[in-house]
This record gives sequence, structure tokens and C-alpha cells, in this order.
Amino acid sequence: MRGWAFVTLMVLGCSNLTEGPGGVVELEIVTPATGEVEVGETLQLTARALDRDGNPLDVPITWLSSDPALTIDNTGLVTGVAPGAAQVQASVGSLSSGQISLTAIARADTLALVGDSVIIVPAGAPTSAPLVVQLLSFSQAGPLPSRPVIYRLSFPGSIVEPAPVTLPGGVVIDTISTGTSGLDQSITVLRTGAPYLDTAFVTVRSYRASGADVPGSGQRFIVLFQ
Repeated sequence: MRGWAFVTLMVLGCSNLTEGPGGVVELEIVTPATGEVEVGETLQLTARALDRDGNPLDVPITWLSSDPALTIDNTGLVTGVAPGAAQVQASVGSLSSGQISLTAIARADTLALVGDSVIIVPAGAPTSAPLVVQLLSFSQAGPLPSRPVIYRLSFPGSIVEPAPVTLPGGVVIDTISTGTSGLDQSITVLRTGAPYLDTAFVTVRSYRASGADVPGSGQRFIVLFQ
């Protein structure tokens, strides 16, 4: 799961620290580093109103979104409604934060193996056939392009020299973006040197914008070298 990083934006109401309602002179906004939320999922923003000494104030904060593709309530909870982009902003009276750019993207609903999960590599073949997966959304009923899929060589669990089997480039793990059809057809498995092993397992995984696994993650291909 991808971790969340947070950034803090300090937004002054005006340069001479003119006080707003309740003595507010500043809004402190905390937002996740990613600006994407999937349709039907949520993203939490937080805001604090501060006085001129930097102390938090208990005053109501209003949030607004520029587009119905994303809604936001007055707790700062953003919900993806439809694919699209919006600017959200917090305010207290006439004091407003800077605009925060967010994007709602189609929800990744399943990562599917395409074709046989058992790949047989004939004797003498330099590499396996491609290990093909497809990322799909049920909410928009179609494939999801330009989303990352992670391939990990899960057996053998560690590679030592000379490497018996590798992914392209001699690596154990690689991340590839899906094409326009939601497919990735670029990953193959190579057995190098002498025939040290006759079997390799490759696990596939993709993540939602929230960091949760896309359903279907953890499936694996079994590559058999003849």
C-alpha cells in the first residue's frame, strides 16, 4: 500500500493580518500529497483557523467545490462523484484559502489476468510470452488506461548471481502503465544462463488512489520452462 504524505499550506487573509470573524487571520490547510480521488471514494482535507499568535480558533469553516464532479462537506471530506476536475477552497467570513486542485478519476474495480495464468516457455525460447493483465472499471464500464500495474517475481524469492529468472531488464519487480485498452502486454520472464530453475511465479498488483489494493491484486502467473 502506498503511504500518504501530507503538505501544509499557510494562507494569510491579507498582508497586514486583518482579523476576520472571531479573530481569524490565517487558515492552515492540510491535504494529502496526491490530488486524486476515485469515483465513489473519499479524500480528507483538514483546515484550522488561527489567530495572530498562531493559536487555533473554534470557528466554523466553510468548504466549497468549483465543480460537481467532486463534492466537499464542511468537515473537508471530498467525495468523487464523476470523472472530472475541481478547485476546492476553505473560508471563514471574507478570509479564504488558496484554491486546491483535485481530480476525480474512474474507480479501478478489478485487475484481471488475460488468457492462461500458466505460461509454458518452449525449450530454446529466449523469453516467455507476455504476461497480460487488464485493469477495468465497472462504474464506467470500461478499461482504465495509464494506471500502474506492479509485477513482482515472487518465486524464486531472492535472485542471486547468476540470476536464474528475471523480468525485463534483469529486475525482480517492475511497474508498467496500462495502455489505452487497459491492457499491459509488455512483461515477459527470462531464464538466464544455465537452466537453474524450471518454474517462476509472478505476482501482479495495482492500487487505488486511496492506496488500497485493487480487487484481483495478488493473483499470479506460473511460468514453466521446458
